[in-house]
Amino acid sequence: MNEIEKIKRYIERTKFKETNRTPYWMSCGEWIALCDFAKGSRQNVVDAIDLAFRYGRAKGERHARREAKRA
Repeated sequence: MNEIEKIKRYIERTKFKETNRTPYWMSCGEWIALCDFAKGSRQNVVDAIDLAFRYGRAKGERHARREAKRA
């Protein structure tokens, strides 16, 4: 299993509710700016950045759950 597969599995196993819009999501203009900055395939760059944000969200959810159990 490569690192990307591990990250995707981590997200799936965390089981948090994904919403279409939260204060943590980036605007369309910000996504486009990052894609243009990367000078790569827009879809590949967006997918990679989206995965990174979702991975961070999953890690944050798990951290919050651990903290709640301790309290």
